[in-house]
Amino acid sequence: NHPDIAAAILHPFVSEANHWMVKHHGIFQGYYFFEHVGLDKNMRDDYRDSDHWHACAEFCAKYDQNSFDPDYDNMELNEFRDMVQSVFKNPKRSIAMAYQNDTDSS
Repeated sequence: NHPDIAAAILHPFVSEANHWMVKHHGIFQGYYFFEHVGLDKNMRDDYRDSDHWHACAEFCAKYDQNSFDPDYDNMELNEFRDMVQSVFKNPKRSIAMAYQNDTDSS
C-alpha cells in the first residue's frame, strides 16, 4: 500500500493534483499488470471522471511502469536530493499552518 503512505507523507507539500496522482497511481499502475494476477486492468476507469485521471495515466505510462524494467536507464538516488529538499522545504498546508492562521486572525 505504498501509494497511501506516500500520499500521506507528501500531502502537505504538493498540489492537490499531485497528491491525487500519488494516492491513486497504484490502481493506475495496475493497467500494466493486473490482468496477470487476476484483477481488472481497467480498474483505473472507475476514476475517469476525475480531473486528474489523465495526468495520473500519463505519469504511470511515462515513469512508473518503466521502473519495473531492469534495463531502464534511471538516475542515481542522490541526483534527486536537491529536488526532494525543495519539495519538503515549503509546505502548502499542514496542521501547524492551520494553527498559525487561526492565531493570526484572533
